[in-house]
Amino acid sequence: MTQGVRPLHELRDEARSALARSDLTRARDALFSALQHTIAREEEYVAMTDELRDVLVRLGDARSALTVSWYGGNEQSQRPLIAKVPPIDRARTVLAWAEREQDPERQKRLYGRAADEYEAAGLVAQAAIARERGQDFARARALWSRLAQLLSSSGSDLYAAGLARFNLARTSLRTGDAAAAREAVFASVHLLEEAADRYETIGQRERAFDCYQVLIAVGRESRAFEHVLEGYVNVIRILREDHLRYYALQSYEEAVSAAEKQGEVSAAATLAREMAAYARKEGLAAVANFAVLTQARLWQEVSAVSQKRAAPPEIAENALLAAVIALGEAGQYSKVGGVYRALTQLPLEETRKKHYARAGRRYVNAQDLPIDAAPLPAHLRHELGFPDVWHIDLVEWEQAGSAAQACGDIVLDPAQWSEVTRRRAMLARLTALAVEGATPEAAPAQQLISLAEQLATVELYTILSPLERLFRRAEPKIRVAVVRALSHFLYKRTFITIRDALVDPDPTVVHEAARALEELRFAHAFDPLARIYRESQAPAVRASAVRAIAKIDTLEAGEMLLGILQHEGAEERAVAVEALKRVRGMKFVELARGSLSELTGSAQAVVREILQSRGLSP
Repeated sequence: MTQGVRPLHELRDEARSALARSDLTRARDALFSALQHTIAREEEYVAMTDELRDVLVRLGDARSALTVSWYGGNEQSQRPLIAKVPPIDRARTVLAWAEREQDPERQKRLYGRAADEYEAAGLVAQAAIARERGQDFARARALWSRLAQLLSSSGSDLYAAGLARFNLARTSLRTGDAAAAREAVFASVHLLEEAADRYETIGQRERAFDCYQVLIAVGRESRAFEHVLEGYVNVIRILREDHLRYYALQSYEEAVSAAEKQGEVSAAATLAREMAAYARKEGLAAVANFAVLTQARLWQEVSAVSQKRAAPPEIAENALLAAVIALGEAGQYSKVGGVYRALTQLPLEETRKKHYARAGRRYVNAQDLPIDAAPLPAHLRHELGFPDVWHIDLVEWEQAGSAAQACGDIVLDPAQWSEVTRRRAMLARLTALAVEGATPEAAPAQQLISLAEQLATVELYTILSPLERLFRRAEPKIRVAVVRALSHFLYKRTFITIRDALVDPDPTVVHEAARALEELRFAHAFDPLARIYRESQAPAVRASAVRAIAKIDTLEAGEMLLGILQHEGAEERAVAVEALKRVRGMKFVELARGSLSELTGSAQAVVREILQSRGLSP
C-alpha cells in the first residue's frame, strides 16, 4: 500500500520534527502515513508503531494507541491502556494474553476475565467462547442457553439460532446433562435444515454448505449417524455442483471412513459406489478403481456382519452379488470366483446354490487384471478440516459487520496471518474506529471510501461482513468503492453483494459491479457467473460474465462457452470469441476439438478462428 506515499525516511523525519515542536497531530499523521509502507522490515515497522502509540497516548486516543500496540507490543505496553478503553477492547486484549500464556492456572483466570469483559460489552457468544477456552463449561452452557433462547424467540436468524443450540448441546454433554444435550441437538438439526433450505432457495449455497458442515459435527458429537450422513451427502452435492472435484472426492473418502467407523457398512459401500462413478466421470481412473475395490470389500463386510447377526440369508446374498458386480467392473476375475464360492456357503435354496457353483467354476483359472487403483494423490489434496463455524459464524453475527472488530481479530492473531496482512488490518481498524464511533451514520463519505479501500487490501473472508455493511449505505460513491473492493475477494459469498450491485438503481454502481465480475475468476465462481449470465437483461453485465467464465479453465465453463458460440446472439458470440482468443486454458480447446465435426458451419468457423489465433490446429 505504498503507492502515492512519500518515502519512509521523510515521513519519520517529519514526525520527529513535529514532535520536537509538540505538534502531536502532525506527528500522528506523518507516522500513520509511514505505516502505509506495509512491506517495511519488521524491526522498523514495530519501532514506528511504538512511536505512534506514544503520540496517540499523548493525544488521549487510547483505543487507537492500544490498536497499534496490538501489532508489535506486549502485555507490559498494553496494560496501562486497557483501563481507558471500552470493554470490547479490554476483552480482546486479555483474550490475546490468555492465548499466549504458558501457565495453565493464570491462563484460566485470563480467559475468565476476558469472558467477564465480553459480557460487560453485551457480547454473549464471545463470552461463552472465552468460557469454553478456559474449560468453564458450566458458565459457557448458561451463556449459550441465554443466546439460544434469544435467537429462537426472535426467529430472525435460523442459522445463528441453530449454531447456538449446537453449542448448548456440546456444553450440556461436557457438563453431564445428556437429556438437555439430546433436546438441544434435536432443535439444532431442525433449525439448521430449515436455514439450509432457505439459503439454497435464495441461491446462497455457500451458506447452506456451512449448515451441512455443522450437521456433520452435530452427528459426531451426538453419535447420531443419520446427521453425519445427511451432512456429508449435501456437502458432497454442493462441492460437485460447484465443480470442486478434488474437495468432493476427499469428502467422499471422509464419508466412507466415517460410515465404516460407525458400523454403517452398507451406507459406506453405497457411498463408495457413488464415489467410483463420480471419479470415473471426472477422468480419474485410478481413484475410480480404488473406490470400486473399496466398495467390493465393504459389500463383503456387509455379508459377514449380516451372517453374524443371523439376518435373513438374502441380505448376505445381495451384498455378495453387489461385490461380484464391483469386482467384475474392475476386472478382478479371480476375486469374483472367490465371492461365488462364498455364495455357495450361504443357507439358500439348493437351486440357487447350484447356480452360484456353476458360475464360480467359470472363474477357476481366471486372473485378476492389473489395474491402477489408488486414493486421491497427495498433490491433489487440500487441507479439508472443517473450521469451527459454530464459533466463527456466531462471532461474525455478533460483530454485526464492524470493521473495527473484524480487523482487530486479525491484528491479534500473528500465528495465523502474515505480517503484511496484520499491518493492513491494523490500518483499516484505525480508520474504522473513527467511522464507527457514537454516530457512524454521520461519518463523512470520503472516510468510508478510504475504509473500503483499506479493507480491500486485507482480502480475507472475515472482511466480507464489514464490506456488506458498508454497501448498505445510501451514498452511491460508497457503494462503488465497496464493489471495487469486492473484486479482490475470491469467494463465492462475494457474489451475494455483487448480484445486488448489478441491479442497483445507480448506473455507476452497476458499471463497477460488471467490471468486478471480470476479476472474480476462480474455479468455483462458475456457478454464480453462469447464473448471472442467464438471469441478467443487461448486455454489459452478460458480456462481463462471459469474459470471466472464459478465464475459468474447466470443462463446465468450456461447455457453456461452446453453447454460446452455437446458440446465442451475435453480441454474446463476439464477446466469447474475443475472450477465448486471449485466454490460455486448454479445457475449451479439448472440448472444441472433440465437438468440431458436430458443430454448425458458423460455429465451426468461429472455433477454427479461435484456435488459429492461439496458434493451435483445429
